[in-house]
Amino acid sequence: MKIKLALFTIILTLFAITALADQAAYITKEQAEKAAAFLKDKKQIRHYCNPCDDKGDRVEDISTVEAVAVADSKPYWEVLVNGKGIDLAYVYYKDEDGGEWKNLAKKMKIKVDDVPKSLP
Repeated sequence: MKIKLALFTIILTLFAITALADQAAYITKEQAEKAAAFLKDKKQIRHYCNPCDDKGDRVEDISTVEAVAVADSKPYWEVLVNGKGIDLAYVYYKDEDGGEWKNLAKKMKIKVDDVPKSLP
């Protein structure tokens, strides 16, 4: 019985982490268009997933940005950077004022959990 309870707890924990993994990937059309327009004049983004227990971040140069409808998940939209969908919860942009990397989802006023407001 204890083994079943432990297994159940592990599975539930993994499910909870997975549920947090895609917080702001599929968003409304308005949110996607606003985020894409905001990123158009940015040169780089940083990817960092705190709930995933990332050990570091990854910087990506921006070549293209677009907001597109998600084919199999209507009415959701997503933001593509360099042709790949991003989760705004785990993307950071460089603030022009202080040079600090700030969270894109929070900038777009999208509710996300366990996400730092900024990165050092």
